[in-house]
Amino acid sequence: MSFGGPGGAAANAKPSPPERGSFPLDHDGECKDVMMSYLSCIKRVKGLNDQECRLQAKEYLSCRMDRNLMAKDEFKNLGFGDEKEKGKAAVVPKKEEERELLGDFLDHMLSMAYPTAAMESGLIAIALVIRSRDGPRFVFHYPPHPDTKTSRRRGLYGTELDESDSEDDTPQVDNSDLDDGNHPAHKSHKPTDLSDSIVESKDHVESIEGDGHYDDRSGEHVVPWEHLFDFQTTDLEMILTPSKVYHKKRFELSLDPLYFVSCPMHIRPDGLWNKKKLKKSKKPKATDSETVMSSKSKSVQSVGNDKSGTATPAETVSEDGDDHGGMTMFNVVFILNVPKDEADERIATIYDHVIKKLNKALKHGQASANYVWKESEMILSMKEKAREERRPMSWLWSEILLKSTLAATIRDVFTSISNNKIATFRIGSKPPEDISLQIPVPSFLVSIPTFAERAVPGLLLTTANPYVDEEGVEDPSYINKHFALLLLDDESKIISEIQADDTELSAPLIECIRICKPTLSFLQVAQAHSIEIGSLLILANHLMQYRRAVAIPPLHPREIYIVSPNCDNRKLPIASIAWKKAFPLAPSLPSFLATLSLVPRPYKIHAPSKDHRPTYLDMLAWLIRGGWVTQLRTFAWILVWPEIIYEVEYQLRADAIEKAKKGVKSHNGSSESTGSTDESGPDRGSDVDHSAPLTTEQVAENARLERLASKVAKQAAEEAAEFSKMPKPEATDHPSKNKAEHLKGIAPYIIKDPHKVSHEESLYIAALGKRFTEVKANECWARFVKYFNGTEALEMIALRENMKRKETWGVVMCYQEHLLVCRHW
Repeated sequence: MSFGGPGGAAANAKPSPPERGSFPLDHDGECKDVMMSYLSCIKRVKGLNDQECRLQAKEYLSCRMDRNLMAKDEFKNLGFGDEKEKGKAAVVPKKEEERELLGDFLDHMLSMAYPTAAMESGLIAIALVIRSRDGPRFVFHYPPHPDTKTSRRRGLYGTELDESDSEDDTPQVDNSDLDDGNHPAHKSHKPTDLSDSIVESKDHVESIEGDGHYDDRSGEHVVPWEHLFDFQTTDLEMILTPSKVYHKKRFELSLDPLYFVSCPMHIRPDGLWNKKKLKKSKKPKATDSETVMSSKSKSVQSVGNDKSGTATPAETVSEDGDDHGGMTMFNVVFILNVPKDEADERIATIYDHVIKKLNKALKHGQASANYVWKESEMILSMKEKAREERRPMSWLWSEILLKSTLAATIRDVFTSISNNKIATFRIGSKPPEDISLQIPVPSFLVSIPTFAERAVPGLLLTTANPYVDEEGVEDPSYINKHFALLLLDDESKIISEIQADDTELSAPLIECIRICKPTLSFLQVAQAHSIEIGSLLILANHLMQYRRAVAIPPLHPREIYIVSPNCDNRKLPIASIAWKKAFPLAPSLPSFLATLSLVPRPYKIHAPSKDHRPTYLDMLAWLIRGGWVTQLRTFAWILVWPEIIYEVEYQLRADAIEKAKKGVKSHNGSSESTGSTDESGPDRGSDVDHSAPLTTEQVAENARLERLASKVAKQAAEEAAEFSKMPKPEATDHPSKNKAEHLKGIAPYIIKDPHKVSHEESLYIAALGKRFTEVKANECWARFVKYFNGTEALEMIALRENMKRKETWGVVMCYQEHLLVCRHW
């Protein structure tokens, strides 16, 4: 209906075409990479009209015009004036700097093989409680205002990638790191800057109510740091200082929904924190009189000790001679908020790897330098002074973190562990010691998580476990020497970080990084550089423990690699940008992954020539580092065909019949001499009269033996007759194709584990070894059998046996008829 006209009249307005022509959809995604780059820029600047984003928008429109996806026009008509000149004059330096920071961030985010964002520790606070002559005291806790809501998003399970049901619908891309140019690369290896942490905590505290003092209705002074969650600290200090029964043991308290977990440390009855080691002195052997005198003096001394041993711990001193102020115990408590169905596993993990080690380290500092008591005394005095002056909690906590190294340590541990990073700090012992703590995170997945298991998208999916020793036992301190080292970040960046650490291991670690390549096993590197393999494995294990590298099977162009089912497709747009930056001349990341997904084939086929193989191996290392690609490995079991089974059974029956015949003959011979042997003995000997008639018992025994002998002989004859009817086994060139009548009732048999075989299975393996006519295949059969257990990849045989791959696969192909083969990661 037209406005102001009669109802029902036809409208005279003519539809006008778009001013800039049609704007069709980009179905083929020809300009998708540029579009995603522009959207990332808009998100980074939070929707502002930034010059860099304008240039990317201009690049996107240019891409569409070049591909006939919109009508061509001058940019000045599209709202872009002299952008090019302005950009050159003022924006290009900033743009290059931001792109460099963006590229470094993308490289790190996509190269990390530890997607720790999906692994939440559940830690929400850490508290320090002590007991002294004045009773229990709640010393310090961090953060000052803990938040009980630890999880911002719904956990993913199985192969889920959709987070639409979570509270925060956008993926956690760590835009804060992108904005300020900070990279999360191994920040956990060094304690965070104290001033930065204080500013962050200060801002956090000021935004929360309850930071200042106030008087309640009854006029009582309410102090903000004397409340934690909904509990009074006076109540918490009583229940968090357990008795000596829990000394160096796991103490766990549940106040729904919170879990308080700790490892309390108590002083010894002699007033010391550590047991003194007695120095053994060499003394000459004492005479009898000296022995008697020494025993008397010891008894007198023990009586004196009993009388003087009633001294309280408060009257004793620590090892360095400083008064410990009567502190009898301390307890660093970790407060967790985890789902009930995961509580047992998570609490056990954080206790074993963090809580117990931290308390033991503080105990060592207390024993050697009175560290915990001195720091606690200083914190308590600062709190008492701030209470009198009615200082706000944010100000007090900033002062405590500036002056107390123990409080800063608690802060660093909380910040790192809550973000699932490595916490590194220094304990004020004599001499000071550097401690590193972390919750171990897996470097790979053996199988795809089920719908009941937590998803870890982007983690490397493989069954190649470098921690399994030669006997098949998993040992975290062991590394397979036939694996290779793959760095999780840029080599120069890791080397610069190690140089900044400046420790005794810095030089060896840098040399290890420089000589180890993902294409060479540790054993090959050690042999090429004349290095002891044990030392090289120790250095590699150090890099792996600090999340700077992982161990993988050596990369080789002859192996087959496929797109990982566990890859994180949410990162594909931003990964494409990093891929283009790292390999500008390579195909785009989506097209290269699509090529790998077509048909499983050797990786060398994807390289245009041999000269391109090193670059393509670098591309492969990049993809494996980001969890995009995994190796397709080959596994096999020994398959015994009916022809072999029949041959072994035929031989076993022949041996049994021959043994039965010998048994019948020996039985007949023994029965003939039964009468004489029964009458023989020490009393009768040569006086036995063989012509005398047999007794009734002897006649009955002889009759029984004759019946048994005839029965055995009859059974042996029947078995021999039945055996004579069986056709003799004939060895054919291809047992799998033998369709003889006598083999139809026999099913093929699979030997699951050649390490644990029965007698028949060992005969099957021996019979198979005799079938191979080629000399090399016959010689290698006994050595290769152990790899056909379904868990050892056939690709590793060449490395383990120190053979060439072509030669190894040639031998394995001789066995292919007798192997049941499958392929997976």
